[in-house]
Formats: sequence, C-alpha cells, structure tokens
Amino acid sequence: MAPPVEVRRDAFAKWVRRVLKQAKEVRGLGVVQIAEMAGIGNPTIYRWANATGKELPNPEQVLAFCDALDIPSAAAFSILWPGKNELRAEPEPIPMDSDLQTLMRKLNDPNVSEFEREFIRETIRQLADRPVQRGRIVKRGRPRAAN
Repeated sequence: MAPPVEVRRDAFAKWVRRVLKQAKEVRGLGVVQIAEMAGIGNPTIYRWANATGKELPNPEQVLAFCDALDIPSAAAFSILWPGKNELRAEPEPIPMDSDLQTLMRKLNDPNVSEFEREFIRETIRQLADRPVQRGRIVKRGRPRAAN
C-alpha cells in the first residue's frame, strides 16, 4: 500500500529541492528558466518544492520537468506513485507484413539452425541494399527483332 499523500508530497518536495539545487550549481538554471523549458508555471515548481497543495502533482507536468532537466522520471514517479515508473505507455507495434512476421518467427525460433538464421539475415541485408525501381515495369519475353 502506498504511503499517505502528505508523506509522498513531502518526499517529492525534498527531491525537487535537491534537483533544483543541482540544476543551479551545475547548469546555472533557476526556477524561472526550468519552468520555461518545461512549459509549466514557476509557481507550480515552487508549490512542489514547498510541499503545498492538496493533491499530488500532475504526472504530465512532472514528466515535463524531468525532461526539461534531462533527468530520469523514474525517481519522481516512484516517490509520488509507487509501483508506477513511467507515464509513457508502451509504443504500439508497427504493422508488419505476414512474410516479415514469418521471418521474424524463424529468426527467434530456437529450433531453427544458426546457419539458416544467418542465411535469412544475409538475404534480408542483400535485399535491403538493392536499389528500388519504382514505376518501371520490366517485361520479360522474346526479344523484338530490330527493324
């Protein structure tokens, strides 16, 4: 069970103060600059640092704060929402052609020999390096007689 909101808010405030101090010492950034970089109001950051407010911070604002300072958001999320390390959802898988799915299954199948897997990889590399000829239809058949 997660600690009470007050405890998490106080722990987050301590973390925010430490991050702000480090940003000031290392990068020379103040709250106003950080707020501008994150796209959030500087009163929000002051509210976090002073542990004021009735509710926990907005997860998107916390993420923007961490991204602006190029620090991992996992620490903030573990303080505020134990068990939830990220706001970002897993990216949706890219739709893949059925032939490519078959090749991927073979490449990941432990029953397929290493020789066959390497053959598939090399063939894919060769196909990837071929120039693409779009719009040009190559007709095969008997050569025409020259006039």
